[in-house]
Amino acid sequence: MSDLRNIIRQLAQPDGETVALVCTVDTVDKTARTIDCSPINEGAPLLGVNLQANQGADFGLCLFPEVGSYVVVGFVADGAAGAVLLTEKIESAEIVIGDTSAVMDADGLRVDVGDISARLDKNAVTFNGGKLGGLVKIQDLTNKLNELAQTVNALVTSYNAHTHITTATVGAGAVPGVISPITEQAEPAALFNRADYENEKVKH
Repeated sequence: MSDLRNIIRQLAQPDGETVALVCTVDTVDKTARTIDCSPINEGAPLLGVNLQANQGADFGLCLFPEVGSYVVVGFVADGAAGAVLLTEKIESAEIVIGDTSAVMDADGLRVDVGDISARLDKNAVTFNGGKLGGLVKIQDLTNKLNELAQTVNALVTSYNAHTHITTATVGAGAVPGVISPITEQAEPAALFNRADYENEKVKH
């Protein structure tokens, strides 16, 4: 066990002096995931400062700072490439884990999980491209369905009480009579209950 501790200590030891500088962001390259920035101590500009541990990766977590904002850049004094340690203002953030990705910026949030997508902005929430149209307003739908059920039930009541009246001439005068009386009663429609078809796990 002591050997393992010694190995971890050796791996954790820096090869040189670690330096951190406060800089302002000059440009952001989202493709290369780097920035160019200028130290506030008026030192030489730093070019190609990494935003991720692996500059060429398109996965993991990456914060893109705003141009003109402050960042803290750390690097090893013996010549290793600089890396952004802290940011002041973020223009956008991206995270990719397997086939799950999320991007957040001033326009909103975009999430993709396999073939499922969600887009949130100031105006709407859109799932899977929005081809099926807007979500149902559950109480308004229930009210409309119950209006229809009440209309149907009024027709059922009228049907169940209806008789055909006729006037037949028998002998010297006309005699009223009933033709084809209702022999089977229609059942009224039950009113709708939103709990029967509402998915409470998805709300808007």
